[in-house]
Amino acid sequence: MKSMRTAFIVCLVVAVAMLLFSAEVNSPLRAVGYIEIPGPKGKRFDYLTIHPEKQYLFVTHLGAGLLYVVDLKSNNVIKTISDVPGIEGVEVAPDVNKIYTSDWYENKIGVVDLGSLKLVKKIPTEAKPDGIAYAAPFHKLYISDERGKAEAVVDVTRDEVVTTLHFNS
Repeated sequence: MKSMRTAFIVCLVVAVAMLLFSAEVNSPLRAVGYIEIPGPKGKRFDYLTIHPEKQYLFVTHLGAGLLYVVDLKSNNVIKTISDVPGIEGVEVAPDVNKIYTSDWYENKIGVVDLGSLKLVKKIPTEAKPDGIAYAAPFHKLYISDERGKAEAVVDVTRDEVVTTLHFNS
């Protein structure tokens, strides 16, 4: 009985070691570099999104209320956009040359001009805007208002909420 238990433990250790080794060798994901992001320590980061044509990475720093713009060609932060308190979500609408943020500390959607990388407008929404998705063929941005149990629909050609869908769940 004792030898069987020992054999089982040895087999288990060997199997785990083989699994860990093979995952390291055959893993499709591996670090290829690092990008230094500034800002206060201990404040949570949230969403990331990429603008493939400009090769920009947008990084939301929720606790600090900042949006970082990283140039992926140089791996450097090229702009820090402030006045987006409680920023969680970020989405690019390349056809209208804008970036949208969900800023839950003030329950607003931030509109950033992609050319100047400046905040140009704030759109009021329900309670705690969070995730954002863009439907380019319809020029509509969908923002989930987590605590409002709602989904705001923004027309990006006018930067206005055109409807809000409410859910009882």
